[in-house]
Amino acid sequence: MTALEIDRGDHRRDPGGPPPVHDVAELTTVCAEEVHVPERLIAAPAAGVFQAAPPEVVTAEGEIVHAGQVVGSIVLTDGTVEVTSAHTGFLMGLLAMPGERVRADQPLAWVRVVA
Repeated sequence: MTALEIDRGDHRRDPGGPPPVHDVAELTTVCAEEVHVPERLIAAPAAGVFQAAPPEVVTAEGEIVHAGQVVGSIVLTDGTVEVTSAHTGFLMGLLAMPGERVRADQPLAWVRVVA
């Protein structure tokens, strides 16, 4: 098939070849279901100033954090809100620096989940 035939829409299929695919969503759905991304983000529960948990709680990057474990807090004008991990995995790094002003739902850290 020439490029001109493709541009004009002359799509003749080879009787011995695979059937034509007319729905692009069908292709992307199959591909997307096979993507396994082990990284998860820990987001800010509210807007305010981020403070990382002390080293006794979250020791260092690369250490395991458990689901529900406090990894920091957000200081508000009328108190603080704890930042907890929703996933168990390795803490790969902080995405916000201690003392940084953050928005609600802003990623603060990322975790590589363990299977």
